[in-house]
Amino acid sequence: MNILFTLEVPEYLQTLQAEKFPDDTFYYESNDHFANLAEIDVIVTYGSNITETKIKQATNLKLIMVFSAGVDSLPREIIQERKIKVANVRGIHAVPMGEYALSFMLAHVKKAAFFYKKQKEKNWASEEPITELAGKTLVVAGTGAIGAKVAEFAKAFDMEIIGVNTTGHPVKPFRKTYAMSDIENVAPLADFFVSVLPHTDKTTAIYSLSFFRKMKDNAVFINIGRGSAVELKVLEQASKEQLINHFYLDVLPEEPLSEDNYLWEASNVTITPHVSGHSDKYLERSFKIWFENIKHLKENTKLRNEIDLNKGY
Repeated sequence: MNILFTLEVPEYLQTLQAEKFPDDTFYYESNDHFANLAEIDVIVTYGSNITETKIKQATNLKLIMVFSAGVDSLPREIIQERKIKVANVRGIHAVPMGEYALSFMLAHVKKAAFFYKKQKEKNWASEEPITELAGKTLVVAGTGAIGAKVAEFAKAFDMEIIGVNTTGHPVKPFRKTYAMSDIENVAPLADFFVSVLPHTDKTTAIYSLSFFRKMKDNAVFINIGRGSAVELKVLEQASKEQLINHFYLDVLPEEPLSEDNYLWEASNVTITPHVSGHSDKYLERSFKIWFENIKHLKENTKLRNEIDLNKGY
């Protein structure tokens, strides 16, 4: 097969896959440089540089392997028409994103930001009350690999763990699960609410002002899924009204966030630049799934993490 990488691949991984698959030809092109697309059987990409025009040029294309969890940027219609398979690396983000969520939950109850500020003021603020995660209720919206890992980590801190998924079907290690249609009824239960929802028509703007008004006023909302799950105007208003204690936002509906946006300066908002899934092990984990899928493609067996583009995941 002829396989085109539109992402940077370290030399040691290039060597490794050439040794594993000596009968295949691997091309490593810089982003947006698609030479001889008509000869390519597989494109390996982060997803954002795959356009309808490029799909049309790749007349022999059988698989798009996306080294990301989200596939919402792909030109879905032409891919479905051509019956091109799509797979992603869902699951590789579970550990770093689980660690991200837990790190901010711990930092919140132990008041890391507060004490850092007091350190700079040379203030020995030993009377400040501190709480703990044990016994607190964590609600995780999205009970796939990432959500389950968040729950697994939280369980180690003796938290009560509730999941929300499409139908409310049970998933380990969640003590109880609810359907997405019940999300506003679940909101008041959460001390911490972690959103790991993908971008779909059904999840877009799912968190309304009504949702945040139903949360506890001392609750925390963490979004590591997709920014489209909550509109910018809703975040701004919920922050201004101080409906909950704090928002930790790794994803936003507008990225990067405009410099003049209110949220940058809000005291109850912490923003990170879509980095919760970053890890020094990212490519190694991605290549492990990719190597499995080369074999599946050749054997015409079911791909790992094959995507249903109608669902978006």
